[in-house]
Amino acid sequence: MERYKVIALKVGFLETNCYIVRDTESGCCCVIDPGADAALIKSTMRELDTKCTLILLTHGHFDHILALEDMRTTRAVVAIHASDAHCLTERDSFSPMLPYDPRPFSSADVLLKREGTYELGGFTFRITHTPGHTAGSVCYIFDDMLFTGDTLFCSGIGRTDFPGSSAEQMNASLKKLYHMPGDYVVYPGHGEKTLLSDERDSNPYMAFIRRESRQ
Repeated sequence: MERYKVIALKVGFLETNCYIVRDTESGCCCVIDPGADAALIKSTMRELDTKCTLILLTHGHFDHILALEDMRTTRAVVAIHASDAHCLTERDSFSPMLPYDPRPFSSADVLLKREGTYELGGFTFRITHTPGHTAGSVCYIFDDMLFTGDTLFCSGIGRTDFPGSSAEQMNASLKKLYHMPGDYVVYPGHGEKTLLSDERDSNPYMAFIRRESRQ
C-alpha cells in the first residue's frame, strides 16, 4: 500500500492546482498551495476524514496562497521559502488585478532556508530550491512525488517576465531538476501531472540541457 494518497483540486480563476497529500498511516494531511476556495479544500478534507497538520507553499504568488488564512483555522504549520516570505505580509503588483486581496496575512511559521530533509507537522519530506519564477520557488519531494509549483509544468515552465523572476535562475533550476537521479511523478502548479523522465525527454524548455548532455 502506498504511503501517500494525493488529491488534486483546481482552485481560483487561474485554475491553480492545490494538492491534499494524505498520509495513510497517520490519517493526517499536508495541503500544498491553498490558492483559493478554502471551502472546497475543507469539504474535500472532511470527505477524506483527514486533518491538515501542514501547509506547504511552493512560492508566494497570489494564486497559490489566497486561501491561506482560512486554512489556518486547522492550526497547521505553514512553511514557505524565506525569499518569498514577504508575499504573505505585503500586497504586490498583482493586487490591482484581484477583486479582493486579503493580504497582509500572518507570517509563516517556518521559513525554509536550506535544501534537504525536513520534519514538519508529522511529515518528512525534502525540498530543493528552484528559483526563477520567483526568488523563493521550491519543489517538495515526498517519496517518488515531486511537487514543482510554477517551476516545471507538463511540456512547459513558469513565466520569468514577472517582477522578481529570472530566466537565468530558471535555467539553472531546470538543470537541477533534469539531473536529479531517478524518476518522479511531477505534480505541477497548473495543468496535468507528468513524469520527470518525460519532461527530460520532450519538454521544449529542457532542450538546451538535452543538447549539453549529448556533447
